[in-house]
Amino acid sequence: MKLFSFLAIIAFLSLSACTKTQDQPTSKTDYVPIISARSPLTVAQGQPIISIVKMGFYEHSADIKFLNFEIKNVLPKQYDIHAKAFYTNIQYGIPLPVVSTFDTTMMLQTTTLESGKYLLKFYSSNQLMQTDTVVVN
Repeated sequence: MKLFSFLAIIAFLSLSACTKTQDQPTSKTDYVPIISARSPLTVAQGQPIISIVKMGFYEHSADIKFLNFEIKNVLPKQYDIHAKAFYTNIQYGIPLPVVSTFDTTMMLQTTTLESGKYLLKFYSSNQLMQTDTVVVN
């Protein structure tokens, strides 16, 4: 009887574990961790601010395609910046210890009407990684 109970518990746990991973999506759109950014110190009024942004992972379990930057103007001349990607073939519970980094450029167009200090806040998921100050004159 004890053996039967033990086998029943093992079977239940195995089946519930199998159905759990099937309920999780195999693809999604989510943030990419920003590691660092390099923005110019100054730009001319009306010219774009062009920042070089390094993103990457120290482990991942999906195929990842960079999509774009999500740039939110939260206050006058202050921007929150997240990188977004499309994740496919997600393998839950199997992270690969692979260092994967890549650089790209982010462009923020300034207006001919607003000079001054622009604050660019770069985020890794929801954690602030870096704030760059760019003077537009």
